[in-house]
Amino acid sequence: MSNDASMLSQALAPDVSTDPLDHLLPPAEARELLRRAQQHEDRALTQLYTMFSERVFRFIYYRIQDRPRAEDLTNEVFVRMLESIEKFRPSGDDVALVLTSWIFTIARNLIIDDTRRQKIRVAEQLTDGDEELRDETFDLDVHLTRAALQNALAQLTEEQQTVLLLRFEDGFTSAQIGKMMGKTEMAIKALQRRGLAAMARALGGDKSVFAKDTV
Repeated sequence: MSNDASMLSQALAPDVSTDPLDHLLPPAEARELLRRAQQHEDRALTQLYTMFSERVFRFIYYRIQDRPRAEDLTNEVFVRMLESIEKFRPSGDDVALVLTSWIFTIARNLIIDDTRRQKIRVAEQLTDGDEELRDETFDLDVHLTRAALQNALAQLTEEQQTVLLLRFEDGFTSAQIGKMMGKTEMAIKALQRRGLAAMARALGGDKSVFAKDTV
């Protein structure tokens, strides 16, 4: 991973141990784990939770920047996974990647639903109490801190956020992310470039280091 990717990951990281998904399970091992999990075998389900829980938590936390809500949504991801795993039928030979895609898709959908609920709740509070939203702007001369990068990340589209987090935090390649999101590798690289450029603008100044493309 390039220095700019490492800086982005380190600055965003919450206070949890890092365990990047550098290597997916071999196909045969992943298929066997899925088979056992679909039979609700406790050890298999525990293994899936251990493999993905921190990654899913970080993915959600970076997006909503609220630890208690992120913990609740992470738990909900695995509840929904458990409810649906018997019906899950991976296509293709890369079972591990398809399984990973499915779990992160559950997380993405929950984030989208939660964001909508939060917007409705804020709108209702403003209507009822005629309160003003707290100003979420930040100093454009801010250094590359975790808070600044989280604020900049929040300015991106949902797809741009997803691509950057999967790329820089979980270490997936552009090709893998493309398979997970149903897009071409070139489309993923374009989302990555636009996302990094938008973050640089949000941070202010020349953050050209973010504009470098990666594999």
